[in-house]
Amino acid sequence: MKRVWVLLWSWVFLLAWLLPALATEPLKIAYVDIQKALNFCEAGKEAKKLITAEVEKMQKNFSGKQKELEKIKEDLEKRGAVLSESVRKERERDYQAKLVALQRLQRDYEEDLRRRDRELTDRILKTMEEIVKKMGEEGKYTVILEKNQPTILYISPVLDLTEEVIKRIDQKQK
Repeated sequence: MKRVWVLLWSWVFLLAWLLPALATEPLKIAYVDIQKALNFCEAGKEAKKLITAEVEKMQKNFSGKQKELEKIKEDLEKRGAVLSESVRKERERDYQAKLVALQRLQRDYEEDLRRRDRELTDRILKTMEEIVKKMGEEGKYTVILEKNQPTILYISPVLDLTEEVIKRIDQKQK
């Protein structure tokens, strides 16, 4: 119950603090669909082309190695009964080692693609963040939200209570 009262009074205090700031400027809220912006901006389209090209290149290399491994397996299945025990076991070990190497290669490819995609996306998102901030300042927006997630992309510095909170904490400590 005590927590509810503390929370209630916190909201009252916050509103009392914000009302004068909001009275001087009209409340202006907007949102941005970051995913749509990523998909349809030229930088996003170019990044998608780069990733697609890398995927095709890696798939071509991977499928070649996969075919080679399938041939080894087929040969082992066809000739396995005719080969001596030691030769057959040696070829099975060779096949297993190549299979493990192929699986490792696939994981490495996937990891490289994820890393590359993340790098390209992060670069575009950083540029978008700067643009949204500039638009927020120029358009005198109070808050700009991200459409698909509860993320604030820009908030007017007028609403920032951080310095006041720091002063009050310092005062309370004294």
